[in-house]
This record gives sequence, structure tokens and C-alpha cells, in this order.
Amino acid sequence: MITIRCKIPGYVSFLLFCICVPALADISLSLHQAGQQGQLATIERLVKEGANINAKDQQGRTVLHYAAEGGHLGTVQFLLQKGFDANIRDNEGHTALDYALAGGHEGTAVAIREAGGKTSKPVTIKPVVKTSSSQQTLKPSLKYPDLESFQRGIGQPACVLKSEHVYFFAPKAFEAQAKIVFPYLVKAYNALYRIVGVHTEYIIVVYNFPKGNREGWGGTSNCEIGYDDSNLRLNNHEEWRRYKIPHVSGYIEEMAHNFVSRTKAQFGWEMIGWSLGVKVCSLVAPNPIYNRQVQETRSEQVKTYRRYMSLVRTFPPDIAPNLVDRIHAYLLWKCEKKYGPNFWSDFFKNINQKSAELSEAAGLNGDASRNARYRITVDCFDSLSGLNFKQMLKENGISLITDIKSLHPTEPGWNRKLH
Repeated sequence: MITIRCKIPGYVSFLLFCICVPALADISLSLHQAGQQGQLATIERLVKEGANINAKDQQGRTVLHYAAEGGHLGTVQFLLQKGFDANIRDNEGHTALDYALAGGHEGTAVAIREAGGKTSKPVTIKPVVKTSSSQQTLKPSLKYPDLESFQRGIGQPACVLKSEHVYFFAPKAFEAQAKIVFPYLVKAYNALYRIVGVHTEYIIVVYNFPKGNREGWGGTSNCEIGYDDSNLRLNNHEEWRRYKIPHVSGYIEEMAHNFVSRTKAQFGWEMIGWSLGVKVCSLVAPNPIYNRQVQETRSEQVKTYRRYMSLVRTFPPDIAPNLVDRIHAYLLWKCEKKYGPNFWSDFFKNINQKSAELSEAAGLNGDASRNARYRITVDCFDSLSGLNFKQMLKENGISLITDIKSLHPTEPGWNRKLH
């Protein structure tokens, strides 16, 4: 074997340094940004490309600091598994655990502690600004208001995790998984509150019943959400296996419906809540699998809308009538893209200004109540600059005064029109 030694001239070494160092700096910058947004797939790619996961930015913060601050549990777990030093301090002496605790991210804090992470006490972090107290209580009619009653109901030991606005009940056998899922729901509640501007009527109570229990039906009723334990079986979900993000979209959508219900807004079957759920889930639990599922759903909505328009604004006869909300979903998505990122928050500002009128409308009976709230909701959409919402409804054959539920599409005799 012949070894050839080649001495590189000094100026060539300097040139290589000038080329490589900025590239490595860019990788570190991207790594910190990905940590801040919880973009696990991006972090995995950057690590493979040689990014230094312990690299600090100008504030002395690492990717773990940013991921912990945002409560991105899957990202934190990945970094710790890669051997990240959990006790690196930023320029002010704060560790990743300090940021997780300051943000109220209990599950993330547990993961960091288990990896040997410590707080920087007596150094303290500027506290997170909390929303004003909601004065929420549990719904009085709850069948299982506490741990003891839930345990009796399911016939086995259980656990309950609590935050100011969300309670999460689960079989004791899934306590570890519950501690992973629960912080995502706390973040989702807070994100929904920031968008909607009001709290739900009661504390959100999520029950995870043993598989096969008929109460785990996968829906919501006035701040009470019932699921079986399928979502806690993390290894059954590709989102968890590939990206360490639990499957939480169902919980979040049901939570969103409760926010909409509190405002008394009414448009379509339940597409305001669904649209909010998509937006918030994409913020707090983003991953390629969920993104693909949303894209597929929106694709079906677009196809249905195009067929509806080709049939002269008549809902296709071969599509189940309970899917008529696809039309509303498509139009809301179209408005969101046109108006921009503040679409939902600005809409709910309008809705909250009409709270007295909506409450009065809610006091009416049946279709009269629904249609009165629908008209106010349409006015609030129409008030958003540049949308011309009422004109869009007219062009799409949708009533300005009668909500789709009041046309009773799932009952015999519906003419498949939306007016």
C-alpha cells in the first residue's frame, strides 16, 4: 500500500476555512431555528449533515434551550438520546430545564430531569406572562369529577394530570404515555385561547377509557372529551414511531369545538372548530404525517367543491349529505389564505364584540337560534377587510340568512342546495 502525503499551501488552508466556517455557522443557525419551532425532521437532517448539537448562539443558548422553551417534547427527547449535555448554561446561567419549567412544560421538564438535567438555582428566569384568570370550574354534571370516581368507573387504577384549564384522566397503566401527551394539550389550549380570546365555559376534561369501553366514543360534549386509550398506545402511531410526536389531532379538534361553542359563532356544521384544530395542531404538534393527512383532507374538499360548482351549486348526489361541510371548509381555507395569518384572531375579535347579540340569539329556540347566530357570524366574517365574504357566499350559492343545519341535509327531502 502506497501512502501519498500532500502538503496543502497555507493560502489554500485559509481559503478552505473561509468556505467551511460560514457553512457550519449556517447549519448551527438553522439548528437553533428548528429547535425553536420543534422541527424534528429538520434537526435530524442537520445532525446527519454534521451540525454540532451543543453549538451556542450569541445568547449562549443551544438548540435544547429553544426546544425546551417551546415544550417540543419529541425534539428534546431526540437531542437527549443523541447525548446532548442537558446542563449547558446560556449567557445568563440558565439551563434547558429552567426554560422548560418557566414555560410550564411539565412533560418536557420530566424528560430533561431523567437525562440528568438540573436547574440553575438560585438563578431565576423571567416568569412567563400568564393570561388573566378564567375563574373556570368543572362542569357540574360530570360523571367522573375526580380520580376516585374515574377509577370506580373503569374498574382499575387510574391517574389524572391537571393544569389550570385542562384535566387529563387515563388508566394507570398508561401514566407514562399520558405525561407525554398531556403537555401538548396544555399548549393547544393556550394557543386556542390566544386565537379565540375567551376561555371555554368549563375546564376541559379529557377521559381516556380502557379500549372497548363504550364511553370512549371519541367526541365532545360541553367541555367533556371522551376517548378510548388508543391515542396513548404511542407505538401504534406512525407519528410517534418516526417523529416522537404523539397523535393528538383528535383531542385538539374537540377542544377547538368547545372554544367555538363558548363564543356561540355558527357557520356550517362544525368547520370553524375543525379549521381551528388544524391550525393549532400544526403549531403545537407539527410533523410530516399529520401535514400529509391535512393535505389529503383538503384535496377531498377541493374535489367536492369543484363538483358542487359543476353541478350548478348542487351538492353531489353520490356523496353522503353529512359531508356537506366540505364546502364550508374549502371556503374558510380560501379566506384564510387570502386574508393572512391573522384571519382567525381578527374574526374572533369581531365575534367577541358581538357577544351580547350572540347570547341573545342563543336564547331563541331551534333553527331560529341557529340562524340568528349564523347571520351575526356571517357579518363578522364580512367585516374582515378585503374578503367580501357575503359576495363570496352569493357566488357560491350559499344562503346569507339560513345555516346549513337548518336545511336539515341529513333528513329525507333535502334538495342538495345550500340556500
